[in-house]
Amino acid sequence: MRQKFDEFSFQTTKIAKKMHLFLSRNLADLQVTPEQWTILNIIHQKAPISQRELAGLSEKDTPTVNRIIDVLQRKNLVIRETDAVDRRKTLLSLSDKGSELTRILQETVEEACKNMFAGFSEQDLQTFATLLNQIENNIE
Repeated sequence: MRQKFDEFSFQTTKIAKKMHLFLSRNLADLQVTPEQWTILNIIHQKAPISQRELAGLSEKDTPTVNRIIDVLQRKNLVIRETDAVDRRKTLLSLSDKGSELTRILQETVEEACKNMFAGFSEQDLQTFATLLNQIENNIE
């Protein structure tokens, strides 16, 4: 016998995977993964930011963030600088190339989201966000 919430759990997982794949495909031409996009976007909004703060905001563990930052730095998108106040801390910001790419990525992600949520009213989207937040609060 199926449990009451089996279908919700299955469908949520399935749709989350499809949404991630959809975004991956939209970002592929720019040679950026959704995970890299997340990091670039947070740095764009919060720079200069420490790797620890970035890990917290992205809800990723520190080693994962460090690996993503290493890749972004090799692509010349991110700059690492030692904090003048606390030399143990590394601060991150976007390079000029990273800033330009992030602007393009913002437009690309916005267009992908418009396609993903086509047919939804503003009220639908607000309700959806409220429901997702409630689920997240229940889990935490």
